[in-house]
Amino acid sequence: MTSSTATQAPPALALWQALVGAHTALVARLDPETPDCAVVGSDTIEVLLPLSTAPDRRMRMHELADRSHVTRSGLTRRVDRLVADGWVEREYCDADRRGAYARLTETGAAELARALPHHVGALERHLSDRLSRTEMATLTELLSRL
Repeated sequence: MTSSTATQAPPALALWQALVGAHTALVARLDPETPDCAVVGSDTIEVLLPLSTAPDRRMRMHELADRSHVTRSGLTRRVDRLVADGWVEREYCDADRRGAYARLTETGAAELARALPHHVGALERHLSDRLSRTEMATLTELLSRL
């Protein structure tokens, strides 16, 4: 075994490191470039985007936590902030008093529509010189399996 082989990370660990690095780099580019930019950051998009595609633009809180990749306690704080902003409403479940839905409001949908061009543009600028459209589609399909 050569020294370079001995120091190489196992494939699963190397993949995890690459995913974490890619995520960090992309999130840094998604957030507004200047403090006075009026576009919402990726932490808000992570919550609004899954709601926008859900039936009736609402999801149970635990489902939204899973889809937005935010811890349940972290999601509660984010949703509280979005409720205060008028972008999300909480709806309590009649069948299960402990259960609650988060529902995207018209104001929240409008804010998401306003922010997405910025986020898509930032992603395309960052990715286009690194990956072809075919490679992006392949990577998306592969990562979706995980």
